[in-house]
Amino acid sequence: GGVTGVQTCALPISIGAGGALLLARAAGVPVDVVFVTDGGSKGATAYGDSPEDVVEIRNREAQQVCDRLGATVHHLGIANGRPAPTLEDLDRLSDLLERLQPATVLLPWILDAPPRHRMVHHLLWLAHQRRALPDFEVWGFQVHNELLPNGYVDITTVAEEKRSLLACYRSQNEHIRRYDHLAMGLAAWNSRHVRDGGEARFLEVFFTLPVAEHLRLVEQFYFRSFTQTYRSVDAVAHPMEALHQIGRAHV
Repeated sequence: GGVTGVQTCALPISIGAGGALLLARAAGVPVDVVFVTDGGSKGATAYGDSPEDVVEIRNREAQQVCDRLGATVHHLGIANGRPAPTLEDLDRLSDLLERLQPATVLLPWILDAPPRHRMVHHLLWLAHQRRALPDFEVWGFQVHNELLPNGYVDITTVAEEKRSLLACYRSQNEHIRRYDHLAMGLAAWNSRHVRDGGEARFLEVFFTLPVAEHLRLVEQFYFRSFTQTYRSVDAVAHPMEALHQIGRAHV
């Protein structure tokens, strides 16, 4: 089986797992990337673009990165600004995973801060309720906050190539924050987990579980309060609560 990244947009997986994907590509492992949302933002960027232009720019940057990874790209197309996922989106996600039969699925880790990152785990759980997902490992990668790592990948040999991938996201690096700089600093800081022998090393860290155990954690931590899970961001919490109720009723 291959590696499948399931995420809202391309930048997070490049931050948290870009090196692992580069190593997978070098080893001849098939790589697929599923973009759950359309990459839109709340408004225009510093370029003065319309929200529609932001989608086009970010998707173009994402495609450039995926081309360099040799990754096949799939789009669910859920609106990023005001997501309104449907049962059909759940089934399309299930269909993709059933067809790809990945050995590993990469996601932002289960308690990563952004509500839209958490939404991906919730969608995975709901998809599984409608139709059992294939058996794979979930590797939660690090983006916005510390995770509880139980595994790592030493990416030292591809660190500069990862840096060049991150540089592709000009619209965000130049007008939001220097994610390329932050991601490489994070990978350098992660090297504290191993003895470096005086060598400057770079690591990506992961919280990994079999999918069945991962989905049990989603059920345990996500559904006590949708407001708390989605950090009081109603634009995500309300549609996900509605889909949760519909999804449970149509199992």
